[in-house]
Amino acid sequence: MKPFPLSFPPLSAMLEDINELGISVDERQLELFGEFAGILLERSTRTNLIGPGERVRLWRRHFLESIQYAFLLDKDKAVVDIGSGNGFPGMVLAIMGYRMILLEPRRKRYLFLNCAVSELGLCNCITVQQRLEDFDPEEGVKQFVARAVAPPAFLLSKIGTVAGMGSMLVYRQPEILEDEEFASYIELNCPPLDRSGFLVQYRV
Repeated sequence: MKPFPLSFPPLSAMLEDINELGISVDERQLELFGEFAGILLERSTRTNLIGPGERVRLWRRHFLESIQYAFLLDKDKAVVDIGSGNGFPGMVLAIMGYRMILLEPRRKRYLFLNCAVSELGLCNCITVQQRLEDFDPEEGVKQFVARAVAPPAFLLSKIGTVAGMGSMLVYRQPEILEDEEFASYIELNCPPLDRSGFLVQYRV
């Protein structure tokens, strides 16, 4: 196994964190997490992918949070990551075996994602340089995820237009409002994550 980035905790701590979440990740997937983090950190020296303050919490904030999306997704069906940007949660879910479509309109970030997918050999993941409203998914593509791209109501409106009824969105948000209508949610485990919040599943 290749050495993990210095910003990552020791392997034993990583395994402990994942076990605490109750999700199974194998040794090869852990290795790919480390390789993806290395690509991300190296490319961030040339492209604004992740800020200096995020490097020290790369594992707990970005990787662990992305891993928890698995609780609200069907692994047998494709997932679209809206505005995938620096690859969270989409690249992490792809490493975990989900069939991913990384939707990213910005050229530099699209090229970064395309490069990372190629370097990691992720045959279950494709990148698409488009905005959500211009996306024309295959029939049956109904699962969408997002992190801080736009308000969920806005995204749900666009998802309904491009993917139709029966579509769903899993979205990370700091709190749940009493009048919100959603299908399901989980509270993010903090610790081992470094911030609290919720993953909420909305239905169209």
